[in-house]
Formats: sequence, structure tokens, C-alpha cells
Amino acid sequence: MERSRSAAALRGSTMTNPEHSMPEGDADAPLSVLDRVFAILEVVRRMTGPISVAGIAAEARVPRSTTARLIAELIEQRYLARDADGVTLGMRLFELGARATIPRRIAAAAAPVVHELAVRTGERVGVWVQQGTDMVSLTAVPGRLPMLPTRAGMRSPALTTASGKAFLAFCDDATVVERVGARLEPNDAERFHDELTTVRAATLATDPGDSYAGVLAVACPLMGHGRVVGALSLAGPADAMREERVAPLVRAAGVSLTRRLAAV
Repeated sequence: MERSRSAAALRGSTMTNPEHSMPEGDADAPLSVLDRVFAILEVVRRMTGPISVAGIAAEARVPRSTTARLIAELIEQRYLARDADGVTLGMRLFELGARATIPRRIAAAAAPVVHELAVRTGERVGVWVQQGTDMVSLTAVPGRLPMLPTRAGMRSPALTTASGKAFLAFCDDATVVERVGARLEPNDAERFHDELTTVRAATLATDPGDSYAGVLAVACPLMGHGRVVGALSLAGPADAMREERVAPLVRAAGVSLTRRLAAV
């Protein structure tokens, strides 16, 4: 009899436990951990103010104890924040959002500068941002060498390109630089770091033809709010384009674009 009463009590507590208050067989309820994290973030994103853990659990259709655990982890990683009134979005999401808009803002600010430099030199001019061990093209204007690609989104290795070296020379993240040069032999790695030091002093990088035979490229870093955000490059025939002529033009265009980026 005692065991029957205990079982009945257990069943009763289960029926009122918030963990089991979700509808059974809810096909739309998130199942994987990642789905639940996204569901929680989406609920908080929709709110105009702080929301309680219980409110998030109900809206996201995630068990309350699971919601509380995931929220604690998200707060620790600064994706969410908690105050006396409840849970809100954390600063890390705002930081990610700001970073995500950088390529679009750079491309928009670069358009007139790229066009002017291309008109003055007749060579291909492009703007690049770093992604992994590559530089990715945001925008480019063709020059007199038709074989040089201008497609947005194309990739070039940061290790050998002028744009890559211009970016890496001013990159504060040592892990990015080390990852790019990870496969170099010790002597080559030392020369690579020496070259970056030279680039940093000159605010200008060159590619004498490592990426494209017979093509000279000159690039400078693009700075945004105190850190490097990309590179501006110019490329043309090595036997006809004089570095001493185009280098000041590239550097001046980079300064102009950096000022434009500071205003957006």
C-alpha cells in the first residue's frame, strides 16, 4: 500500500513538474542543443526588454532546466546578459553584428576611391578582406590586363599576395599571422616575418609576380577604428608599371579610404 501511495505521489509530482509541462509530440519543439540555443537567442532577440528564464523556456518550447543551463553558458560567453529584471542580449552579439557589417561598409565606402585610382592608373584596383588564410575580394575594377579576375568573392592566398601581406603586417591577432605561415620552413618563416616588418614600416606591400607571373601588385592596409580591416591593391604588368609611380597613389588612396571608413 505504501509503495502504491509513493508511486501515485511520484506520478502527481511529474504531472506538475515544469520539465514536463511542454506538449508531448510537439513537432516544432527544438530537439538538438544547437536548435535550442538558437531558439533561446531568437526569443530574447524579439523582446523589447528583459525576459525571465521561465518566459524564455515557454516561448522557446525548451524544458526550463535545460533553458536555465543553456542561458548560464550563454551568459558566461557574453552572448546573453542578466540583470535584476531578466535576460537580455549580450555584448558579444553586438560585437558580432558590427563585424558582420564590415565588408558591406568597406565596399560601399571604397567604390569612389577604387574608381578614381583605376582611372588614374589604368590598372586593376581591388579591395580585400581577410578570411582564414586567404584574402577575399569585396570589389574590383578591371585594368589593362584582362586575365586578372575581378569577381567579388574570389580568394587569393594571404601568404604571397600584396593585399595579404599588407593586411598581416598590421594584424594584431598573432594567431592569424601564424596560421597563414604555418607551413613555411623555419628560414622561410623568418624571411616572411622580416618582410612583414618592412611592410609595416613602409605602409606598403608588393607582390613581384608570385601570384601571377609577370604581374606586379602593390597594396596598402585599410584601417577602421584603430585596427586593420582590409587592404587596397593595384595590379598591372611588371614590365610596364613602375612601382615608384603607383606606390604613392596606392598609399594616398588607402589613406583616403581609411578616412571614409572612420566616418561610417
